[in-house]
Amino acid sequence: MKRLESMVSFFEKIAAGILFVTAVYIPIFYGWDLELHADILWQILFLAAVCALGSIIIPLEGGREVSRNSMLIRTILYFAYVNAAVLGCGFWYGWFSFHNGWQVLGMELAIIFVYAAVYLVCYFSQSQEAKRMNEKLKERE
Repeated sequence: MKRLESMVSFFEKIAAGILFVTAVYIPIFYGWDLELHADILWQILFLAAVCALGSIIIPLEGGREVSRNSMLIRTILYFAYVNAAVLGCGFWYGWFSFHNGWQVLGMELAIIFVYAAVYLVCYFSQSQEAKRMNEKLKERE
């Protein structure tokens, strides 16, 4: 159950990040007059779900302890997974062309931005939760 809650949390943050980046990416590469169809919303939701599913390699808070090196490797693997998923889906959906280097660079920057934003939001929320738990433990002493 905890894993499912974690994945839903990742999904929410990733979908919000993709929506934000889409709002910036489209006007830069396609202009403000581009007509979009509702299917882009389903594409964004599907991509967010695919990316959230990959978070299974990230250990849960309060779960089995992993070494710093193991966590670094898992983080890199998750980034590679997200990168492949976004580039694969983005190409399949026609969001960009590999023939346009600027679009590919834009997608890479978007991937890095969303990944870093989700990572930081999760880190700070877990840090705040740990502080709250430590304060409650001090109160019980």
